[in-house]
Amino acid sequence: MVNITKLQAIIIKILIISALFFSTHIKAQTSTGTYPDFTLTTFGTGDTFHLYSYLDDGKMVIIDFFEYECGPCWTYHQTHTLSTFYNLHGPNGDNTAMVVQICTFSDADSAKLTYDNGMSINWLAGVTYPTIILTDAKFYSVFGFLNSGTPAIPRICPNYIYTKEHPSPIGSTISANYTLAGLENWLYNECGVSADIESHITKHDINIYPNPANQILTINGLDNTTYNFKLINIIGQSVINISNNTSNLIDVSNLAEGIYFASFELGDKLITKKVFIKH
Repeated sequence: MVNITKLQAIIIKILIISALFFSTHIKAQTSTGTYPDFTLTTFGTGDTFHLYSYLDDGKMVIIDFFEYECGPCWTYHQTHTLSTFYNLHGPNGDNTAMVVQICTFSDADSAKLTYDNGMSINWLAGVTYPTIILTDAKFYSVFGFLNSGTPAIPRICPNYIYTKEHPSPIGSTISANYTLAGLENWLYNECGVSADIESHITKHDINIYPNPANQILTINGLDNTTYNFKLINIIGQSVINISNNTSNLIDVSNLAEGIYFASFELGDKLITKKVFIKH
């Protein structure tokens, strides 16, 4: 019994040291440079995803490389940060960014992406941006930095320059660059698309006050206009959803303090505004 206890202690110690080493190794991996162009077919739809077509349109592109049995990948996926970012800035938002997730396990299929993957998790649930399965081995040389492991999430600016880190190393918190605020900082400041966003919003002359608010939000600029309104929290959940709204007053008194995004749908236009709730 003594020998077994000692053996167990040694094994536990080795596992702890290995985990710490792996965490440090992953955390240290950062790369940057000019991102290679590629064209791949999206899973489930058969659509074509051509990277440079989005970049040439002036959009920032985020690629989420993941493995379907990757714990850290799932940890970050569950923050819903990319879904929220896509809803705000993708084609149905202000159309200044694009998000795609790419599974690097070539044997991935519908079953393995939805529960039959050793972790009983669904990688497609709640995901509205495209999914790609990396079945062609030649792309492993194109995406050479995948050798450092997943999750690997490059942020690519319209000038083709990317920066890639690991957003959720084992045993650490989510990197600040991969929070919603961090991604928007890259969108606005590193990729330089904030001017386009501001002109898109301000031409509709929508103002929200007070901001921060604690009881009632007043919307100025949409008088005598019918629109669909949503208030979305930072994990992408719609906490207020009003169709065919004509009022300029929104009750937020029952909402928790924090950052929200007000979404105004007017015909084929979708405008977003950041809102702060503070009681």
